Amino acid sequence: MTFQHRARVAAGLAAVSALALAGCGGSPKNADVTVTVTPTVTAKAAPAKKTPAPTATSDVKGRAFDYGTVTKVGTVAGTTVIELDRWTWKGLDDAKLAQQGVPTKPFRGKVPYENQNDKLTYSIPVVDGARILVHHCIAADQPLQTKSADAAALASLPDRENTVLVKLDDQGRLVAADNIPGCPG
Repeated sequence: MTFQHRARVAAGLAAVSALALAGCGGSPKNADVTVTVTPTVTAKAAPAKKTPAPTATSDVKGRAFDYGTVTKVGTVAGTTVIELDRWTWKGLDDAKLAQQGVPTKPFRGKVPYENQNDKLTYSIPVVDGARILVHHCIAADQPLQTKSADAAALASLPDRENTVLVKLDDQGRLVAADNIPGCPG
């Protein structure tokens, strides 16, 4: 029952009471009758809407691979997230790169990639247990030095070793990453 409805019912009862008292001689003719009505509010407040907890979402869902430099590593809702500045592999269409990746062997001489847009970055969550390898080339005729690393190491790689190929799952999360080193000379 709403407040307005209760107020009308209470006013109606007060008028009936006044008429009954006047008709029974309990009140002098034309006497003022004072009726006090105390409303009871029974409306309930709407439950507070819960703000959903933040989750780490991917900006690259739908790709199998991505390539570029890691500009930042952080945490969202307990999940490690990298920010990737996407780069272009010269002579390779981006759609093909997204499906097949790029060659992971070290290069020598001129770099095979370029950064065509350094203003956009893409958030990529990192799955627990992701395989992250950092490669270093001492010389073209020497084997690569390779070590396991965490995602933070990807953000601090030196020039000519700082581009990274990331393998993604169907949710756009990083499951593996390898940097692509340039060999001296």
